[in-house]
Amino acid sequence: MALVAFACAAPVVSAQRPDVVIGSFEGQTFGGWTATGAAFGSSPFRPGSGGRVAGFEGAGVAWSGRGGLESTGALLSPVFEIQRKFINFLATGERNLPATAGIELLVDGRVVRAAGATEMFDPTRALHWRTWDVRDLASRKARIRVNDNSATGAVAVDNFVQSDDQKAPPTDAAVLFQETYRPQFHFTAKSGWLNDANGMLYYKGQWHLFHQHRPPGSPATVWGHAVSYDLLHWRHLPTAIPCEGKNAIFSGSGLVDWENTSGLKRGDDLPLLFFYSLHPASEAGIKTTQCMSFSTDGARTFEKFPGNPILRTRDTRDRDPKVFWHKATRAWFMILSLSRNNTDREHATYGLFRSRDLKSWELLQEIGPGPWYWECPDMFELPVDGDSARIKWLLVKGSGDYIVGSFDGERFKPETEPIRIHWHNTYYGAQSFNDAPGGRRVQIGWMSTGKTDAPNAYPGMPFNQQMSFPRELTLRTTPDGPRIFRQPVAEIAKLYSKTHDLGARTLAPGDNALAGIAPGLLDIECELDLQQAKRLSLKCRSAELSYDVKSAKLRLLRADPTLKLKDNRLSLRVLIDRTSIEAFVNGGEADVSGVYFPDMADQTLSLTVEGGAVRIHRLIVHELRPIWPAASEK
Repeated sequence: MALVAFACAAPVVSAQRPDVVIGSFEGQTFGGWTATGAAFGSSPFRPGSGGRVAGFEGAGVAWSGRGGLESTGALLSPVFEIQRKFINFLATGERNLPATAGIELLVDGRVVRAAGATEMFDPTRALHWRTWDVRDLASRKARIRVNDNSATGAVAVDNFVQSDDQKAPPTDAAVLFQETYRPQFHFTAKSGWLNDANGMLYYKGQWHLFHQHRPPGSPATVWGHAVSYDLLHWRHLPTAIPCEGKNAIFSGSGLVDWENTSGLKRGDDLPLLFFYSLHPASEAGIKTTQCMSFSTDGARTFEKFPGNPILRTRDTRDRDPKVFWHKATRAWFMILSLSRNNTDREHATYGLFRSRDLKSWELLQEIGPGPWYWECPDMFELPVDGDSARIKWLLVKGSGDYIVGSFDGERFKPETEPIRIHWHNTYYGAQSFNDAPGGRRVQIGWMSTGKTDAPNAYPGMPFNQQMSFPRELTLRTTPDGPRIFRQPVAEIAKLYSKTHDLGARTLAPGDNALAGIAPGLLDIECELDLQQAKRLSLKCRSAELSYDVKSAKLRLLRADPTLKLKDNRLSLRVLIDRTSIEAFVNGGEADVSGVYFPDMADQTLSLTVEGGAVRIHRLIVHELRPIWPAASEK
């Protein structure tokens, strides 16, 4: 039936409902909020300009540092009725579990929403907006509780307001591992800051992942520790290597001492050796030194080597030791970042050292110089095309980029210039697992959000930063010589919950090849011929991965590498988690990744083309299960 248009008067638009203030902390008292404990004092705090916090509104805030950082307490709002769609507020402080240091919304005494603060060591102490979506709680009676049960940090909050407008994408951290921005198949720390992968090894059926960690309350960086039987599901363990006072435990490596060459074996387990940089809290010319920790019980407990430091170098900031045992020459080797005191990156090198006893080291070679030779080196061998008679050595930097060469126990001889495999700054501090079964070489990197965005990254969450999904490295013959290819480890198939085989087809402009599939946890495999198309676009919520045919640019967030195609064919393997996208291009010869923080209400997921049709030869979408336990299982 045809639709008939009727002329009518302009519709009446209801006025925007005014905001409802719950707490602004501008008066001489908390205005009906109840403070318990010593943390918040008896009245709002007035920071002034250049004070202990920034980015607040008006003159006052509620701050839990009034009685010193060690003081504890809570601030509880009066009972109020939820009358608007959202609750907005400002927060900063120690990033922690909300029940320890954070903000909670209570209905009938039960926590129904929660948020963490900004960052415990953010030097600006800036407050950032947090938003709770409370539309499902309309007309319910509620209270807000600000917690400081931490003896090492404080929380500052301001301007709790009910509104029909959101100040930030709504988030919730009420349930551990189910938080809005908790990656669901990428490793994250339970709470606190995380960065470089460290000390990774395989021993007795377990993959041991160590990492740079700044847990809540720690005065400096330590080595966090987690284990997995399948490279997917991780169990968080206590800190492996604690800081020494305020001196930090920086990045390094680990290995199994298969022959007990160290002489440290005590029981049934082989010694596990871990090498790290001890970084001084003071910058006043005190040197970073290379040290060792070890475990004689399968990485349940750890001891500092009594002969530490095992290596002192000339400059003050040399770091990130990768140590390996070279059986042919019966010697230990260490590849180390020689940073030229962090002042002359153009002449930075990687130093190759040798030792017979782990105590006395000689410098054999400096590889470089140049800005490429900067931090987090890794060095290992791989067979070409799986042929054990054709071995090449790889010198890999923290980004995963690499040099192919040879090593005879005396010198590493580069056979290529540095080769780029990864684009974007969201892959750094990468390291590969030593001692993996079957000669596998599996790599994990830190998916960095960058220093500028880091304090308010993963907003409202008790943790900050995530690891990449594990990549398996192979060395394959190409027209340009042997090259590393990286692909997600095959174990990912254990997470598949549903598979959509969309088959071969022609995709015309205006069509969406992924129509009907929600933007959840996905592993997308796609092989296509771009034919006459000018542009290909894969969108997930507010992120877009695109390929422009004319410029040969592959773009994802801020990355835009130039990737020439052969015969106009493109293959993509794309992993989509809640806060990240990782794309493996042309069989893993290159990859690009990005981290972003979308509004989870956005249900955009599309694969489209512009300028002409493409021929899809293969398009498979796997939906994934989360790696974390459900709330009922914890």
